Amino acid sequence: MYDNSKQRSAVLPLVLSTVGSVLVGMVVRRLREDRAAARGEDAGRGGRRTGRARPARRNTRGPVL
Repeated sequence: MYDNSKQRSAVLPLVLSTVGSVLVGMVVRRLREDRAAARGEDAGRGGRRTGRARPARRNTRGPVL
């Protein structure tokens, strides 16, 4: 029978890479917010841009059943 105790677990590298990705995303978002504030843009955390790229789609046929 094959001894499975010699195999390394892949859980720790997965957790570490996920946490690392989240931290990098937080740092990048913070840098973007700081740069926008330095430029004088008013849209802060959760703010929206003034102009929309495309208008919202309207469902003209009603709900799909």
